[in-house]
Amino acid sequence: MPVTIIENFNPNDPRTEGEKYLLEVFRTSLRFEGWTVFEQPHINSMKPDFVLTHPQKGILIIEVKDWNLNSEVYSENGYIRGTDGIYYKSNPINQVEYYKRNILHYQLLSSVDLSEKFPRYFSCIETIVYFHYATKQAAMKYCNAFGSYTKVWTKIDIDYIGNFANRLNQKEHTYALSRNYSSFSKNGLLGNLVSELNLQLQYADYNYERRQPFILTSDQKKLANLNPRSIRRWSGVAGSGKSLIIAEKAVQAAKMNKKILVLSFNITLRHYLRDLCSQQFGPEKYQGERKKLKSQITISHFHDFIKLLLTEHQLDVNFREDNEHTDFESSLLKTATDYFRSHPIKPHLKFDYILIDEGQDFKADWIRFLKNFFTGSGELFIVYDKSQNLYGHGVWIEDSEQIKEIGFKGKPGHLKYTHRLPNKIVQKIRIIRQRLHMEGEEILLAKQEQESFFQKTFWYNCHPRTRLEKLQQIEQHLRHLCDSNQLEDITILTTNENTGAEIVKHINKLGVETSHVYDLNRQQDIERRKIEKWKFQGGTGRLKVSSYHSFKGWQTPNVLLILDSPTTNYNGEQIIMGNPPIEAVQNALFISMSRVKGRSDNGVYTFTCLNYLAEYDPLESIFDEQYEAELPF
Repeated sequence: MPVTIIENFNPNDPRTEGEKYLLEVFRTSLRFEGWTVFEQPHINSMKPDFVLTHPQKGILIIEVKDWNLNSEVYSENGYIRGTDGIYYKSNPINQVEYYKRNILHYQLLSSVDLSEKFPRYFSCIETIVYFHYATKQAAMKYCNAFGSYTKVWTKIDIDYIGNFANRLNQKEHTYALSRNYSSFSKNGLLGNLVSELNLQLQYADYNYERRQPFILTSDQKKLANLNPRSIRRWSGVAGSGKSLIIAEKAVQAAKMNKKILVLSFNITLRHYLRDLCSQQFGPEKYQGERKKLKSQITISHFHDFIKLLLTEHQLDVNFREDNEHTDFESSLLKTATDYFRSHPIKPHLKFDYILIDEGQDFKADWIRFLKNFFTGSGELFIVYDKSQNLYGHGVWIEDSEQIKEIGFKGKPGHLKYTHRLPNKIVQKIRIIRQRLHMEGEEILLAKQEQESFFQKTFWYNCHPRTRLEKLQQIEQHLRHLCDSNQLEDITILTTNENTGAEIVKHINKLGVETSHVYDLNRQQDIERRKIEKWKFQGGTGRLKVSSYHSFKGWQTPNVLLILDSPTTNYNGEQIIMGNPPIEAVQNALFISMSRVKGRSDNGVYTFTCLNYLAEYDPLESIFDEQYEAELPF
């Protein structure tokens, strides 16, 4: 089978000599028979030079550099002199490895299965930096590549690889080119990954489910209509359709060939927004129209968008997954801001529409920074809910001092009616707010609905003596929900990571597959959490187990809230309880109840709280009569 080359020649960005040379080798060498070569594909605003795929062998990402490393522009350990005379760290190894990580974590749903079958799944994609003019020694020294998993090739290497008679060294020339079959090809897992990536790189809409788009109310439709040359902020109560409006606005702009950036704060919410945009786009009016979902819309979370900007401009920052704390965030923004003061922004990173969901989680400085990438021809539009301000950032958005230089005019708009939350849930939220003296904007019902016998809210006061007894209580209620629901339609929400990790491990032992957001080693390792968060996606058929923080913006027909102290810990079978902050309990109750959405076919839903905090036992009287079920012990 001959090589398939999907060219992407851009006369405004002509091929370099190195790119021409590689293309010719790909085209003429027998080594690349059966491979598919994508030239400069665009994937969620990333532009690697080449991506090569083979369903039995693997995936290669290649970044090409025609740099003369003897020039004084380049310095050791990856420094390059900018037009302002300042040396910036610009190591292409970090650039190509960012592409790999982002593609695996955020663009490919099938990577979830691969990661759970192979502990070293990350090596299914191999990365290469090709220096066309440099010597091997100079290239290795510049990149400080000694010990790196990324291969550094020069012209001598590609000439050797191109000669099919030569035997390749897997550590020098990649495993994918050295072997006939990859170990990842077992059970078709690599083939599935390659098929999905090929569709993504060709802008095919692999995730299109034949669901009808949501029909917007007149108020939602009015707000979703495009309003060019505007900078606006709108608050909205839970269930008012904020995310839906963002998605509808994005697809309207995409159909007009505008460039759109959709941003969230949480990693988990970006997957939900991606699926919602796909649904709202609807059936295409002409062949290929839905490709605009990929070519025109970039969906990301804020911190990863900053990393994307730095990567695309070949700026090197330590992108370790556990570094998204305040100091690291400030460092990222400072690096980017300093660079863009004296260097132009690449055209594919300028957006006509910047649409921000969960804006209360952002900061004013972030919005001012994002304006650098706004063309001004479309909209900078932010939706937010002060009642869901979990990170303490939300005050800025209505503070006249903090919003200076952003460009908001007048008071923020407000969506006061909920269209998603069931009547009973709204009533329960209102009563709980009164009982616990919680502040929050009143949620108004758009319409009164007839209550169904199958729309239930439960509260159970639980006082287990051991860890196992607690887990069995949770298992009992999960089994009850499974009697009449698919796992996909059930979400367990927690207030405590230790409890969440124990639940996931217990349920996994029962043979139930889960999507979750925890470090199962119970060490609160941020990197391990993020590995799980990128796998937390809809449409997997799995039970979701999440902190209430990470489930903000999502919705589900069945919520099972495990209400215990954020400081709860376990020593063997002993449960060690701490004093719960009242604010954490209030937030957990409001967020979890406001995630409920009746099933689309019959409106059925359940909200169940298993309460492990004795001081909140009296709230039981607010909820429905409990169902009878025997504990499994």
